[in-house]
Amino acid sequence: MVSLFSPKHQKLVNQCYPTGRTPDKKPKSSETSYLLYYVNSRRTKLEKVGAYLVKRTTTDLNHRRIGNVMVTLELLDKIIVSCKENLNVFLKEFLDIMIKTLNNNNFNIDVSVVEKIETAFGSICQHLDGVLCNGDLEFIQMYETFVNIYFQVVTERLKNDDLLMKGCLDISKTTSLASNPQVSVLMARAVELALCKFQELHLRFQGEYLDVDLSPSERRLSRSQTHVAGLEEVQNPMDYSEMALQSFFNTTETDKLSISIRALIKRLIEVPNKDLLQYISNRIPVQLRYIIILLFTRALTTHDESSVVLLKLMTTLLVSEVSIIGLSVLDFMRKITAFQLSNTTHPQIVDACTQTISALNRKCYYKDQSLDMVSELLLKLKDISSPVHKEILIGDLNAILKTISAPFITLDVFLEVAPYVDNHLELFSFVTEKIPGGFVMNMFFRYLINLKSKDEQEAILDAAFAKFKHFTLFSGLICFLEEGYARNNVYYSYHMRAAKFLELEDYYEQALRKKRENELFTRKDLVNYYSDPGCNKYAEKGLRILILQTNRVSSTDLVFETPPDGDVVDSSKFPLTPTTSQLQSKMLSNSDISIKSLDKLKTPKVSDLKKAARGIRLAKSHGSLHASQSIKSKITNITFLLNELNNDRDAAGVEDSEYAQADNSNNLVSPSPTCQMLSVGTPKKISLDDSFHDASADVSSTFRGKLFSS
Repeated sequence: MVSLFSPKHQKLVNQCYPTGRTPDKKPKSSETSYLLYYVNSRRTKLEKVGAYLVKRTTTDLNHRRIGNVMVTLELLDKIIVSCKENLNVFLKEFLDIMIKTLNNNNFNIDVSVVEKIETAFGSICQHLDGVLCNGDLEFIQMYETFVNIYFQVVTERLKNDDLLMKGCLDISKTTSLASNPQVSVLMARAVELALCKFQELHLRFQGEYLDVDLSPSERRLSRSQTHVAGLEEVQNPMDYSEMALQSFFNTTETDKLSISIRALIKRLIEVPNKDLLQYISNRIPVQLRYIIILLFTRALTTHDESSVVLLKLMTTLLVSEVSIIGLSVLDFMRKITAFQLSNTTHPQIVDACTQTISALNRKCYYKDQSLDMVSELLLKLKDISSPVHKEILIGDLNAILKTISAPFITLDVFLEVAPYVDNHLELFSFVTEKIPGGFVMNMFFRYLINLKSKDEQEAILDAAFAKFKHFTLFSGLICFLEEGYARNNVYYSYHMRAAKFLELEDYYEQALRKKRENELFTRKDLVNYYSDPGCNKYAEKGLRILILQTNRVSSTDLVFETPPDGDVVDSSKFPLTPTTSQLQSKMLSNSDISIKSLDKLKTPKVSDLKKAARGIRLAKSHGSLHASQSIKSKITNITFLLNELNNDRDAAGVEDSEYAQADNSNNLVSPSPTCQMLSVGTPKKISLDDSFHDASADVSSTFRGKLFSS
């Protein structure tokens, strides 16, 4: 009987309980509404209400009043939802009530009572904040105690799978729970229970299924193709295991996701099933799926069968249609190769690592990914001296190349990779059409000469002409003009393919004849094929190479404004076809005649040109008078300086007969327009001084003004 002098909060609580001893009691609605209004308006009364409910529940449990206990548990749920902002005020008392009820053997066998407890616990987990989870040790201990008792009751006494999965679902809704190491174990246990029950309900996820299919897929990944059935769409709303897994894995809380993935790894080691891995992975937010690969890699710490299972699971995931972004490809490959090289005595692990590296390149995560992976392995091959390790890395390199179908490497990378592969022609098909440097082309022709198979030499040379076209023509011309090349198949193959490229039948016939007679082409032979621009559109550049190229000049330097080291080409050596002034102008103004620009060299000064006018040889440091300007602008500058020299001679009263002869020799044949311009004749008597003097002393004002004004 309710005392007339009891406190108001006790009266309000007692009024919510209906009379009688029936087990299916429910709280009175109007009295319950007033109680909720009372505790919301007076926060200080919450503590008293909680303490009184604990006292009343203890009495009801002792007297086996199951109906009153049911009313109390429902009141707990309503107060938690209504006063969620003040949850920390009464939460410990409510957990105490639920723990006492579960520990009472007279009540924990009743499914309806446990369902009410689960409902109240779900409300607590849904509205729980991170302050209680991380700061209150007493609450953490009570939370852990309740979860352990709840799992024990529903699995051992009730054996109710739905209540078990509902409890796991409630735990998954607790925010900031994963950040506390004391209770994060409970979350891992809940994930394992949900996975086991999910596998029991779905046959295709049961048993071992770990077949790795590395055959190239005919479909490319796209937005419409990467959508695979996953947990993002719960197909059965009554499947609480699926709902629990959805809550555990469909989260942006990285601590919670990491715990869930570790539990998944533990389960997959016991029962490896690639379908389950892909199914769960599709539920994880796409921007966080790389964490799966990261945690799988960290789990590679042992040298037993579990490591092989993990590697195969990663391989199946990488080649699947599951879309992954944000994966650090090179870091992942470095960890796999490091683990591979540390287990050289375990062939299964070595092979599994090779398959994983190959699978990594099945998808393109960023531009130049394949090139970076190949370059990374090349660096390791250069640093490692162990033959066993080299053999393993070469196997990884060839596995990556098998996954590639489009050009991705430059010619210099091709030359580095070639020693480690068997099929050189297939490797050359991966070379892009990016124009390499002249030095690289020189190394390329040397590489061809060292190839043993003549058929492979000719096939790669054909491919080089197809990729680089006229650049292969000019680079080969420079390369084979150098001394020291023996008569070999590449030499004659180049000239025959050059003749086909230029469409010159007589050139091709002569190449065949010289191959039969084992003779070399002379410069005079080749000049005949590059002297007529009408038949050969590459005549200008080829002629310049043939006239100006010497053994001391880099193969990339195809344009000279003076012959290297002051050498002057003797035009009598070559029976050239006379070139018109229009052709000379075109050759000088054509700024693209250099295939690869050289380093910047010194620009000639006025004093240098004066020394040249006296016939004094320039120092070696000047080399060819190159600068960063185009050929046309350099010729303009030199013409201006020569005009200044003419003015200088006029002012000094010096007559240069050779200058006059040059003006009347427009129709003479010159081996090179550039050489003609810079081969200045030596005057009979020239007295020029480049030192500075007083203007009124030795130099007239007219000359100085012309020389230094612009």
